[in-house]
Amino acid sequence: MLIEQTLLHVAAVIAAFFQSVVGIGFGMVAGPVILLVLEDPAAVVISTCMSWLIALALFPWLRRGTDWTMMTRLVLGAALGVVPGAMLLGAIGIGTLKGVAGFGIGLLTLAMIFGLPGMNRPGRAGDVIFGALAGAFGGCLAIPGPPAALRMTGLGYPKVTVRATMVSFFCVVWAMILAAQMTALSIPAQTFWNAAMLIPATLAGLAIGNWAADKVSEAVFRRMVIAFLLAASASLLAGSFWG
Repeated sequence: MLIEQTLLHVAAVIAAFFQSVVGIGFGMVAGPVILLVLEDPAAVVISTCMSWLIALALFPWLRRGTDWTMMTRLVLGAALGVVPGAMLLGAIGIGTLKGVAGFGIGLLTLAMIFGLPGMNRPGRAGDVIFGALAGAFGGCLAIPGPPAALRMTGLGYPKVTVRATMVSFFCVVWAMILAAQMTALSIPAQTFWNAAMLIPATLAGLAIGNWAADKVSEAVFRRMVIAFLLAASASLLAGSFWG
């Protein structure tokens, strides 16, 4: 039990660090570990709670860098995508969803890297569409970050704006996702107690990451985001295969 608890806290520190630096990553790093240790689908709620905590903690420091127009469009799209995403989970199963999401994220990331015509074209419709994808991924897999980060990175936003806008977006979208999870799942009280136990480790990783974020250059930041997106694609595809 001590080893399992230690693993959870180490995963929380590392995940919070990357979430703070890049703007995404907690669910991708800590989520699989939490599910592995607790062996309960409701444990995904822990990842949701911690991700929301990180967003709320960072918001006072980063809110001034937010692109409110982009954030509003992403939230609008997410509101349209969360419920269909949750319904999709019940309709076709998490294994198939992981495969589809992993393939989609990988394909879109490669399209952004190699400059597919129209992929990085600015516009309201594109922002809302990627927001809807973020909401759908959040509703069914609790990972709303990749589509939103993909959109902003593809449009060439500087790292300060990406981090701030993602944090502001997450303050809203994680509340939507948590509400959907609490409606759709039977969540035992122990789940929230386990989440509370990870708060110190999460805040420690958050503090370290927030300090390190200023040391990361624009070029390194973009490479880190792309690496996380490709890692998310690979992990989802692997999870679908092994599932």
